[in-house]
Amino acid sequence: MIRLTLIMLCLILAAAAAGRYKAEVAVRDVRSEIVQIDHKKAAEANKIQVLRAEIAYLESPERLAEIAERVTNLKPLSGAQLMTADDYLLAFGDVNDDGVPGQETEPAQAVTIADLGLAPAR
Repeated sequence: MIRLTLIMLCLILAAAAAGRYKAEVAVRDVRSEIVQIDHKKAAEANKIQVLRAEIAYLESPERLAEIAERVTNLKPLSGAQLMTADDYLLAFGDVNDDGVPGQETEPAQAVTIADLGLAPAR
């Protein structure tokens, strides 16, 4: 009877040792996965920081103004280019509140683009 109990206790001890070893291996694997994930997370954070720096450079007002000046040849708006309400009526006619053209008024003289200030001065 004592031998049977001793054999059972040895088997239980061996099973417990095997279970503990298996648990330690699983914990070691999970810890290595956590370290790998932390490294990937740090790499992604670094990439995000680089992309934000690139966006800040690409959207910088000074850079965009220089590109706009070099490529488009646009100049700031001058007062001569603005159209008054009378100039609008002369150019496009009278429009009712509902957006339907009303009674057209004949301009006293022909309106040209240069008169409206939309063309460059000669």
